[in-house]
Amino acid sequence: IGLRGFFDGFFRLPLEQWAGFLAGWPGLPNNENHETWYARMWFGVSFLTKLPPTVALDMLVSIILYSLKPGGSALLQSVTPFFGNPIGYEFIGPKEQVGDIAAKKEGKDMMAQSDVAEVIPVEFAETK
Repeated sequence: IGLRGFFDGFFRLPLEQWAGFLAGWPGLPNNENHETWYARMWFGVSFLTKLPPTVALDMLVSIILYSLKPGGSALLQSVTPFFGNPIGYEFIGPKEQVGDIAAKKEGKDMMAQSDVAEVIPVEFAETK
């Protein structure tokens, strides 16, 4: 029943609800069904009622146990107004320097000293 029951219940929801859940981004079709706490709570309750009872119970128990763990409140914040606002989904651009710069330099130096290739690929060439 597990995974099959989960998806069977999911696609028994009205198209607007499951399509909006999959859209998951403001401005995409049917996303308005998930933009507010109350819409997300309605989605969750509706979803649970469409699941086979054993899957619904297992999912509910898993949600409760997960929510009790450190950091588990983020799940509750995303679907209810009772635990504060979740971290936003705004786009955050890449950092100017990503990763371990010293390790990257060491790797580039090792490749430059290697006899394996005569030409260093452009991606690894020093830029000025």
